[in-house]
Amino acid sequence: MSETDSLPELVRDFELREARAAELLDQYERNVRHMSRTYPGAWFATGHKDEEGVVDLAHRTFTVCARVEKGRFPFSSRRPFRCFVEEQFDGRAVRYHSFYAKLSIARELMRDDYARNLRRDPVLRWRADLYGAVGDVLKAMEAAGALERQSQGNSLPPRWAVTATGPRLTVPLARIEDALRDDQNHDLKHIVEEVLRRGGPLSQSRLTNVAEAVLGTPEAEDPVFQTAAPPAGVQVGIRRSIVRAWETLDGEDRNLMVGLARGDSYDDIIARQPRLKHRVAATRAVTRCGQVFLAAVAEEAGIDPTGGIPAGIQPRRLVECVLEVLAEVVPEIQAAVGHTGGAR
Repeated sequence: MSETDSLPELVRDFELREARAAELLDQYERNVRHMSRTYPGAWFATGHKDEEGVVDLAHRTFTVCARVEKGRFPFSSRRPFRCFVEEQFDGRAVRYHSFYAKLSIARELMRDDYARNLRRDPVLRWRADLYGAVGDVLKAMEAAGALERQSQGNSLPPRWAVTATGPRLTVPLARIEDALRDDQNHDLKHIVEEVLRRGGPLSQSRLTNVAEAVLGTPEAEDPVFQTAAPPAGVQVGIRRSIVRAWETLDGEDRNLMVGLARGDSYDDIIARQPRLKHRVAATRAVTRCGQVFLAAVAEEAGIDPTGGIPAGIQPRRLVECVLEVLAEVVPEIQAAVGHTGGAR
């Protein structure tokens, strides 16, 4: 029997009888492996595109489909496997919503992993900014008629080429990189033009790699500033202030914090909390909770608490730091962290 025919049957057997889980998970691993073949390591939870990263993504995709109610179309507050069975989806539809759609379960998890990796790795943020800058250059040159897109098909990104002006001899990229490193002009537009003119059609990702080789990668770590550890009494006071702030939260805000400690994505949290209708509402809720804890800590430290969250500090990152404290003393957070191995 083909995979297209067997996948709905496997989902139905698992959902209705909790049978054939190993076979279904095996298919999820194969599809995740195929879907993620064009993604670099930064899109995986481990930060590397290795066996561990791919299998981890497949297992988490399977778990979300089996256990997490999703609010958006087509799930309508149902678990994906339940939706697939009730709507009698064929194998192609199951794979589409699990792996291959832009808003598939697997791609949602990858976007969350990528965003988390960006927050934690300054070099990765620099590469992401460089990729965006290369894209801006390509679009501007295309609008000016200097470049044209070449489709590669099969959902692969396009390649970019200098608008045809007759035959030209291409040069190995390594030689182009060496020449550009020796060149005094390190303007990004100049680099992109020279690489495409001399190296032939290339994708945006490949052009970004060449630009990085020419410009040089920044240091792998942010500077570490040595600061004296606060006295034990101060640490205890801050911990107590955070616990007091936790006790002022209502039940829904506590559930939000528990979901963050468990590593849930905003979509998963929204699906369980009716008052959070979209990601903006979830972000505002996280910001509000962060301000409650920040005010409590500021009061304990004798600092004016009216300034809000300082510029440059992401509310979710602030809440993640708070969760590290709460994990030591609050049973709900302890349970969430113990279930997933720590707040992410």
